[in-house]
Amino acid sequence: MKRVESCLPECEALINERRRDIAPPELRSAVAGIVQAVRSRGDAALCEYTSTFDKVALKPAQIRLSDDEWDVAIEPGLEKALKKAIASVRAYHEQQKRPDWFAQRDDGGYVGEVYRPVDRAGLYVPAGTAPLVSTVVMTVVPAQMAGVREICVASPPRADGKVNPGILAACRLCGITEIYRMGGAQAVAALAFGTKSVRRVDVIAGPGNAYVTEAKRQVYGYVGIDLIAGPSESLIIADASADPAYVAADILSQAEHHGSSTYLVCDSGLLLDRVEAHIATLLSTTLADAELKKAVAGRLVAIHVKSLDEAADVANLIAPEHLQIMTGDDAAVLKRIRHAGAVFLGAYSPVPLGDFVAGPSHVLPTGATARYMSGLSTEVFRKRMSVMNFSAEGFADVAEAIETIARYEELPAHEHAAAVRRAHTRK
Repeated sequence: MKRVESCLPECEALINERRRDIAPPELRSAVAGIVQAVRSRGDAALCEYTSTFDKVALKPAQIRLSDDEWDVAIEPGLEKALKKAIASVRAYHEQQKRPDWFAQRDDGGYVGEVYRPVDRAGLYVPAGTAPLVSTVVMTVVPAQMAGVREICVASPPRADGKVNPGILAACRLCGITEIYRMGGAQAVAALAFGTKSVRRVDVIAGPGNAYVTEAKRQVYGYVGIDLIAGPSESLIIADASADPAYVAADILSQAEHHGSSTYLVCDSGLLLDRVEAHIATLLSTTLADAELKKAVAGRLVAIHVKSLDEAADVANLIAPEHLQIMTGDDAAVLKRIRHAGAVFLGAYSPVPLGDFVAGPSHVLPTGATARYMSGLSTEVFRKRMSVMNFSAEGFADVAEAIETIARYEELPAHEHAAAVRRAHTRK
């Protein structure tokens, strides 16, 4: 792993470079071509890209799975685990829903807000490098708890043309039966604009590779999206009190995600040495994997800081998707954290807890977008509508202000709409 000393300027440079790499020109151009092709040629383009990228020959009639395809058997242990995850995620997201509210005015009228779900959501579940069965739960359940009436899932086919059985089983356990065999930017375009075989949606949610992420960015405005969720990121803040075996295990648990970035920020050089030794042992024994070794060598950065306050400053600059805090006073460090997708406190809250069963969705902002975005929640699938109900007395109190502003903005019809009522209230 790369080790650097207290380096706020270097972190800023790292972030700026990462932001430049989020959507390089060649990626934007390639995705724009895919999106436009699917938008203009529909199923034909969708099938062509499935052949090109997934190496699967697909006919339009095969894009949506038939009823006899999605009902598959899985091992009892996985089914039990998924049911436990579903229950936890449902309980968590039930608490997220904001209630409608109304505030009474002195004149007898009221103002307030009401919340309504979108009609239809399309959820993307990656399966290219790993079949993310947990992503089904982490996207479907928040949409269901928001009250979305129609939910469909899109996931790329395997080499044999089938969708991963674990993903299908997770869909079945969540009650989803509308499943599309499609992936990549072409799937996002199909969900956004619709084809003969795929009905368009109102919101697209779910993580994906750079093509999926860029496609979501490009179709935003035609549909809603959840957030920018690209390759996994994890940052651990630790001090001398942390168990180096736990820290090493947690670093590797995130480094194994394809294209991930991992950071260890610590005020103890001794702990850094011990963690590095544990990582070396694991990579030569229990977790001896060539790709994992490459990830550690190329994408793990250990930052030695002077204090935990400085560690928090580094974390805020990086704004990681996952932030673990393992120190003598986790709550004090958390008070200084402003930017992170999700925070994991203490020795027994590793990131895999949030990945699978804790309750919050594991679809989180990446690429420093946690500075202004939040993780997937029920609110992604709900709209807030403001409500106003004024009495004649209440309107009379504000009519002159309406007319004055309307005249300044040169909107005579606006002014008249207020004036005609003010004249009436004077009678």
